[in-house]
Amino acid sequence: MGAVVTWTEVAQVVIVGAQLAVLIAAAVVAWYQVREARHLREQQIRPFVVVDFDVESDTNVYFQVSNLGTSLARDVKIVIDPPLESAIDTDVGRLKMLNEGIATLAPGKVYRTFFDMGFRRAETDLPMNHLATVTYADETGERPFRETVNLDLDQYMNMKFIQKRGIHDVHRQLESIGKIFEKWGWGNGQGLIAMTPEEARRENNRIMEEMRERQRQRESTED
Repeated sequence: MGAVVTWTEVAQVVIVGAQLAVLIAAAVVAWYQVREARHLREQQIRPFVVVDFDVESDTNVYFQVSNLGTSLARDVKIVIDPPLESAIDTDVGRLKMLNEGIATLAPGKVYRTFFDMGFRRAETDLPMNHLATVTYADETGERPFRETVNLDLDQYMNMKFIQKRGIHDVHRQLESIGKIFEKWGWGNGQGLIAMTPEEARRENNRIMEEMRERQRQRESTED
């Protein structure tokens, strides 16, 4: 005669099975969280090379390559279709970074060069849209990346730009102010003189006394 299975034994089996299911589910959730955290970390600590146009003062067009990521980019290769061609005498196609690539591009590093003038380009049949394909690897060389960027100069058409003032503009303004200050003073070439009100009164009195003395001398000479 076989052993009789009691309801308590059945309950224990059910409980153990439920606990095992909970542990398996917790393990799956933990694995998923670890995988997502690792993926997020890899996305945060990676290079991100961008090729783009930058337009200033409504006319000047610059071509630039930058690393917006947080780590070093290696073996950067750039292919642009159709090849870049300027409406002025700027042979961007001879740039080393477009022909041989960039061996290393540090985070935050920007290569920037003058490319074209908007109003001159608008007078030609040169393309306004280019497709740039950028390939590179992370600093270990183990993770490859490939970015496709649409370079569209038409996006800048009819935009209004604010003129930016740089350090050279500030220097020119300071030189102009300096020349104005050189003209201020009590004597020629003495520059700007800071005086208290009392010193100013004494200086004015001295000048007036000198003028009166010269007047007395002229009157005595005439007599």
